[in-house]
Amino acid sequence: MTEFSPEISSYRWIVLLAYMLTGIVSQIIWITFAPILPIVKNIYGVSEGDVGLLSAVFPLTFIFIALPSGYYIDSKGFRKAVLIGTAFLSVFGFLRALASSFIILLAFQTIAGFGQPFIFNSISKLVKGWFPPEEEGIATGLGSLSIYLGIVIGLALTPYLTLNMGFYNMLYLYGIVSIVILIIFYTLGRESPYRTEEKEHLPLKEFLSVLKKRNIILLSLLAFIGVGIFTAYTTWVETILETHGLSVETAGELGSLLIIGGIFGSIVVPGLSDKIGKRKIFILISLAISAGLFYVHTILYNILSLAIDLFILGFFFMATLPLALEISANSVEKGYAGTANSVLWLLSQIGSLILIVVFETVSSSWGWNGSLFFSALLLVTSLVFTYFIKED
Repeated sequence: MTEFSPEISSYRWIVLLAYMLTGIVSQIIWITFAPILPIVKNIYGVSEGDVGLLSAVFPLTFIFIALPSGYYIDSKGFRKAVLIGTAFLSVFGFLRALASSFIILLAFQTIAGFGQPFIFNSISKLVKGWFPPEEEGIATGLGSLSIYLGIVIGLALTPYLTLNMGFYNMLYLYGIVSIVILIIFYTLGRESPYRTEEKEHLPLKEFLSVLKKRNIILLSLLAFIGVGIFTAYTTWVETILETHGLSVETAGELGSLLIIGGIFGSIVVPGLSDKIGKRKIFILISLAISAGLFYVHTILYNILSLAIDLFILGFFFMATLPLALEISANSVEKGYAGTANSVLWLLSQIGSLILIVVFETVSSSWGWNGSLFFSALLLVTSLVFTYFIKED
């Protein structure tokens, strides 16, 4: 193994960019059917709930694949893992266009979902191998940024392509693009020659010991709450903003400001944490501001104030994810970064499924403002968890 040097080749940014492309396409494949729900419903003659399953199967499969994918990443390296993940997404993403029935479409979408954990859980392994410590925060932030970019692109582009080139041609195009990205990553996505820590035979006892570390448990609880709130809010955003006096069209556009703010925050906040050399303090600040903004959200009823609130909320709230991933990777030996990330992502997907239901349940008793207030309370609880995290 070659020792890491600050004079490392700028090729590290090419590897990161190739990885980001796989993250973007994974989100596009996942979110494909959400913005065109009525069209899919009419084509296959199914209910809205059935179409919703096409998006729900991704977090469901993630729960089962998360830990095995983390084990594989630490045993074989991020390159092989990302290639496997992108292969699932590209092959079965393309086959969706050939589905002759809804059941077959659902089956292809489910198998495509097997690939996402291999991609998401690989970011810290890539960063630890290719980037010096003073760049790890911004590199993890950029890797996480691909998640948000994929959502924005999928939500904005899918309706346009469907209306202008047809439903099946849209699916063909996404399949072809994902195959091209698979080829790009195969060509450019190399393992680092500097700090590779893969273990051909990863002892199960050592693997399980990672799951018991205090930092990993606390960070997983943060992921459960944070990603769960984000998913629940974006699921019900149109309904929530309608209760604040906005039309459905305006609500959808305004809700995108949360993700746009997160795109900026995922670059700026981790970049600042690199300069200072601290992560925990930025998580504490971001969570505290986010809790306050969720509470303020409950009393805002005009477009401008809601737009400002959502953009700033996204900036701080979504910046906590790359910081948490970075601390988790630093809380274990270098060879277990994939495993550490997999635990966080596992709890985040469980949190997403649970809090989507909880939001609706709370709203039935206290209205959608009750769900927003509940989010603020959960984030205050997250502050307590963060306080007990030990940062190396």
